Amino acid sequence: MLQNTREESKKMCNKYVIGYWVREKKRQKLNFDDLEKVCRNEGFSLKLVDINSNLESQGPLHVFLHKLVDLLARAEGGDENAITVTSKLQEYIDKHPELIVIDPLENVKKLHNRYKYYKTIQESIHINDLFIPNFVELKSTNVLENMRILQQNNIKFPFVCKSLLAHGTSDAHKMMVIFNKKDLKDCQPPCVAQDFVNHNAILYKVFVVGKNFQVVERPSLRNFYSDDCASLSTLFFNSHDISKPDSKSKWSILSEEHIPTIVKPNIEILEEIIKKITKIFGLHLVGIDIVIENDTKKYAVIDVNAFPGYDGYPNFFQHLVDSIKQLITERKVVRQNCKSSTLKKSHSDDLDSGFESDEKKKWSTK
Repeated sequence: MLQNTREESKKMCNKYVIGYWVREKKRQKLNFDDLEKVCRNEGFSLKLVDINSNLESQGPLHVFLHKLVDLLARAEGGDENAITVTSKLQEYIDKHPELIVIDPLENVKKLHNRYKYYKTIQESIHINDLFIPNFVELKSTNVLENMRILQQNNIKFPFVCKSLLAHGTSDAHKMMVIFNKKDLKDCQPPCVAQDFVNHNAILYKVFVVGKNFQVVERPSLRNFYSDDCASLSTLFFNSHDISKPDSKSKWSILSEEHIPTIVKPNIEILEEIIKKITKIFGLHLVGIDIVIENDTKKYAVIDVNAFPGYDGYPNFFQHLVDSIKQLITERKVVRQNCKSSTLKKSHSDDLDSGFESDEKKKWSTK
């Protein structure tokens, strides 16, 4: 019976083409040969799309899978070539409303500006155990001005300084921890200053694929205390390097006197966070970086990414294709319901019309 169901599903997908555009480096890292095998087993055709060429001639496409965050960010920054490519791509998407896009370009753009998406989460998601560490945008190199802004927004030392743009520049993942006033000069605006949260040097990367998710534990920065603010100078780091699975950074090692009890994440709370974030940003493929604050045991969202790396996510491509099948099924149900609703409305209009006509006749003969 299970075999018959799989064969029927495969037969349903035989006519579906998944077009994709992902940089070669990411394709190699994820091993897209495995995606091709899964697609073939599930009855899909997989096609690499050239976004610089005419898209109509490369169709028909039924699904468009992409990692275009950097291109979209450059387009927003005024890069003419990026604007041309993304505009033509959006025109093609608008012309083909039946196309399933993972993920919609407008939704991906919501994650370009760290300050804006922190603000969105802060204002839109209200979960008792969730918070966004205090943050503020710094636009000036004036140390006195920045100090005033930090104090007004209750940002204390140490704090993390991050590029305002989360994508599209080589500095997007270069960050720093500022420990004291004398090192405020190291801030590189436009940037976001955010309270550093002690979290026992553990980062939880939550990888989401549609309705599925996987939590992967990664190394992170160690706890910092008041004596560190007096003795340390600015710590420059790359968030990708610090949180690599095999990272051996000295800044990730907890000192023996500062090793507190480790709190493992509550899956129910994570599910609630995932549900809210995927809804407000409208994303199917998303990564959420979460730390658990030592003192309060509350969950802090410190980063959100579209189509993350998925390192440590078992059977990622199978889950991806299964979720695409689910989207296709949901799209079919919506179309059928629309047709059914239109048909009912037509019948209803006919009945109403006939009733009105009879009523008019009845009253006109009196």
